[in-house]
Amino acid sequence: MADENKCNNDCENCDFETCPNEEADVVTLVDEETGEQFQFILVDNFDYKDKKYCVLVTLDDEDTEMIIAEEVADENGEISIVTLGDEDEEVDEIYDYYDSLCDEYFEDLDDEDDEK
Repeated sequence: MADENKCNNDCENCDFETCPNEEADVVTLVDEETGEQFQFILVDNFDYKDKKYCVLVTLDDEDTEMIIAEEVADENGEISIVTLGDEDEEVDEIYDYYDSLCDEYFEDLDDEDDEK
């Protein structure tokens, strides 16, 4: 992983729980129509309805976005990341499911803090 793929060392304003400068998984997606490249940090992954998904956050300092994409294995076992299209009927359902996973995670953290 090249150093230019990191977060520009702006640690004072960093929103990540673990520093993306410490071996962050940087993913580059390419727009098939324009060839434009977009870089993301892989922050999470989860399974839903027998499919694997990953949660990506943009490296763009000005307009940070989170997207969920599907991890698809080809016949050789090589993993590709495919963004969810607007025509995918399950998009809202997938995002809602991930929101519920996050809610559970943060509730568990709150419970742990209460026990201390």
